[in-house]
Amino acid sequence: MNSLETTFTDISDWQKNVHYSTGGTRSKYIALHPQTNEEYFFKGSQENLLGEIKYSNEFWSEIASSKIGQFFGFPMLDYNIAFNKYHKQKIGCISKSMVYSSRNKLTEGVTYLTGTNSNYIPSFHKTDYTFQFICEALQKFNFEKHIENIIEIIVFDSIIGNSDRHQENWGILTAHKITIEEKSIDEEVSSVTRRSLYRKVRRLASRFFSDENKELTRLLEDPNYTVKFKTSYQFAPIYDSGCCLGREHTDEKVLKLISDSQMIEAYIKKGESEIHWEGHLKKRKHFELIELLLEYYPTETKKFIARVNEKYNSESIKGIIENVDVNVPKDLINFKLSETRKQLMFKLITLRIEKLIQYL
Repeated sequence: MNSLETTFTDISDWQKNVHYSTGGTRSKYIALHPQTNEEYFFKGSQENLLGEIKYSNEFWSEIASSKIGQFFGFPMLDYNIAFNKYHKQKIGCISKSMVYSSRNKLTEGVTYLTGTNSNYIPSFHKTDYTFQFICEALQKFNFEKHIENIIEIIVFDSIIGNSDRHQENWGILTAHKITIEEKSIDEEVSSVTRRSLYRKVRRLASRFFSDENKELTRLLEDPNYTVKFKTSYQFAPIYDSGCCLGREHTDEKVLKLISDSQMIEAYIKKGESEIHWEGHLKKRKHFELIELLLEYYPTETKKFIARVNEKYNSESIKGIIENVDVNVPKDLINFKLSETRKQLMFKLITLRIEKLIQYL
């Protein structure tokens, strides 16, 4: 599923993973691949409190933004089309889990923010969710190098007009690796060190490597082996970007937007980022945030804008959008994107990119 061509997968007979639940307001669940047992996330479109579909085209915005992001070199989680005849929302998007067989873990941004300020409550302190607060949290946990990744996300969001990059829509992947080596004759490990290592690895093994716990215990107790533990971190791919590309508009409003240049310009201009800027109570517009980043982080911000400019090709973008639903079977034609909505997506993206590259 790692291609700009959107694939279609029937997951009707895939097993649901009942051991995990997913948060958020969109209809979603974890499905297990029948051959590999790998986890995939199925997501429909957002529902209201009555269970009614609020934005029926939201999963298409997720898929289109994923493919567009990949085209421009952004590190995207890949989304494709999935169908489940037994599910309430029969068609949606699917993505392979970033967490593999419990050998790594995704820690969402909210964990670092609340770890930096224990009084911070996202639902109450919305204006405190600022770029500066994110930077402070990353620095506190020695992840200051990932400030650049946040800037990259903001640049990407300005292209698609994403309005929901909240604290749970970015994160860091933690991977753990245990290696076991036969100890050399002259290597000595004190009993205190061995006990400390034993406790550490047992604790982590029970959390991440439960299937290997018995074998690890045996080797830790064996004086002929040395067990080494290594932790690595990487910024997670960009995920959950479906609140974009006019997904909230009715078909009637879409027609008006694509036929009225002033209306679509106004729509782009008023688009806001969920990430605030310190000292401002109101949300910043996408391009206001870009301008502020250019002032304080010019090198990093220009680097990502320059990459977009280098790869920009309107015909390629049009091809991605026009073919985003090409693999939907004929009997499911009603689930395809309308031509007018595709036109809106194309206009929004190209107009936003043209505005963005003017900052170079």
